[in-house]
Amino acid sequence: MTGNSKGFVLSKRRLLAYGAGLAGFAASGWAGALADTIDNAEKTGAGPKVKIEKKKGPYRIGFSNGFSGNSWRAMCIRALELEAKAQSDVADLIIVDGQNDITKQVGDIESLVSQQVDAILVIANSGTAVVPAIRAAMQEGIVTVPFNLPIEGEDYHAYCGTDPSRKGKSSGTWLKDALGGTGKIVALGGLPGNSYTAAGWKGAQEAFAGSDIEVLAFKDTDWSEDKAKVVMSDLIAAYPQIDGIWADGGQVTSGASKALLAAGRPLIPVTGDDYNGLLKLYDSDKGKQPKFDIGLISEPTWESVVALRMALALLRGEEIQKQLIITPKLITKDNYKDYMRPDLPDAVFTDTNLPDDELKKIFS
Repeated sequence: MTGNSKGFVLSKRRLLAYGAGLAGFAASGWAGALADTIDNAEKTGAGPKVKIEKKKGPYRIGFSNGFSGNSWRAMCIRALELEAKAQSDVADLIIVDGQNDITKQVGDIESLVSQQVDAILVIANSGTAVVPAIRAAMQEGIVTVPFNLPIEGEDYHAYCGTDPSRKGKSSGTWLKDALGGTGKIVALGGLPGNSYTAAGWKGAQEAFAGSDIEVLAFKDTDWSEDKAKVVMSDLIAAYPQIDGIWADGGQVTSGASKALLAAGRPLIPVTGDDYNGLLKLYDSDKGKQPKFDIGLISEPTWESVVALRMALALLRGEEIQKQLIITPKLITKDNYKDYMRPDLPDAVFTDTNLPDDELKKIFS
């Protein structure tokens, strides 16, 4: 996502320029979590500077969510709701759900345009299909900020998220090294055709190049633990030897690992992210499973908060850089206990700004 752009690392002061406003956070009762988790996280700006004419508030914000089928999205939405509530010049937050239907998501964005919201945030199921609708929103003077899943081209105002291609290459390198450069693996992605998995898997394949890693199969799992367990069960039946699992979601490798256990097969090195259930599974089974290992790269659920701050900064007439790339956290056997939350449900993603009481409400 950063390409060849020359970037910079944002300081805490610079990030606050994206419309943070600590007084508002304090009023909402969750300033500590934000300050610790978001403000101190490393973020790199890239691409050209962007500024538009200041628009008078209060503002109406739309969020087009491609689907709401897992707990990461639930946490992302709740963080956005709390952030919008904390911002005094946000009058309305309209959230629409594409229900894993690309055509519906395009229609959702067009509906938000017709409602003349001031900004539209987007997690796009397809990085290509939504482009015309986002371009049309820009032509109507609406600030557009896709986040989490990249979209093609430059027809948007700003973007924030991790760099999935870099994450994929890093996790692929970790898995290659964990297997000593040789072995048979399966790869498990998210939603069919999504840009995040596509970029991550391309990066992983670059990492495998020149090694003796053999990819037995690539399957989509909708980023669902239950579906991943079913998909992995089929792969276990088809392949007597599976030495490792590459995936871009921890809930996916959690489900796949449980399928291995159910089949009486040994647990093996896996990639993924900061899914609490996978961290707890590793903690409980690592002593009994000598080949079990984890190389995980987090995906912050607070990307929605940063996306909203960027949109508000533009609406307020501030200059920002077009892309804001978040540096994720690397989680391995050496530091996993720093991220595991044994007191919280498996479905929690632990790189979050949400306090425990909010998490318990979501997963009660």
